[in-house]
Amino acid sequence: MLAETQGRFDAAIVAAFGDPGLFGARELFDFPVIGVSEAAMLTACMLGGQFLIVTFASALCGWYRDCVAMHRLESRCAGVVALDRSFGSLEDARETNWPALVDLANEAIAERDADVAILTGAPLAGLATRARDLICVPVVDPVAAAVKQAEALIALRTIKATLSSFRRPAPKATTGLSPKLTAYWEATP
Repeated sequence: MLAETQGRFDAAIVAAFGDPGLFGARELFDFPVIGVSEAAMLTACMLGGQFLIVTFASALCGWYRDCVAMHRLESRCAGVVALDRSFGSLEDARETNWPALVDLANEAIAERDADVAILTGAPLAGLATRARDLICVPVVDPVAAAVKQAEALIALRTIKATLSSFRRPAPKATTGLSPKLTAYWEATP
């Protein structure tokens, strides 16, 4: 998708907690690529010593712990907690379980001595503002953090991507990719 629409934007955001494909996209493209997970965790690190990740489904906990490790932030993470209940729809996860999510966050913050909470998972997007008066520590919204970091990187960008550790690999032949992505891979940086 990034190759197909390149040139129509200044930065891209990987809007999936877990940041799938983030590092590969950074290597390929010459514009800032921000992952919502990394943005949320780095923002949380600026707000306190330890952050807690709160989500709506226990099935996501392992993936989110792996994401913390991928970004090498294990020492700053107080843990990943989730409701251990089923839900019928995304709206159910968001609204019906809202009081339980707030209670879970506050209990885990107290137990783990967390300084910041991150609400994660698509159904929880945008709820940080609503949670600010209900959760006893600052609450980070991953999408909002990613947007602000994209704006900052666009404004601060002064070093060419070729000097970065995420520099583009040498051209190589490809098979089975879209025509625009193939052209991008095979072109000289």
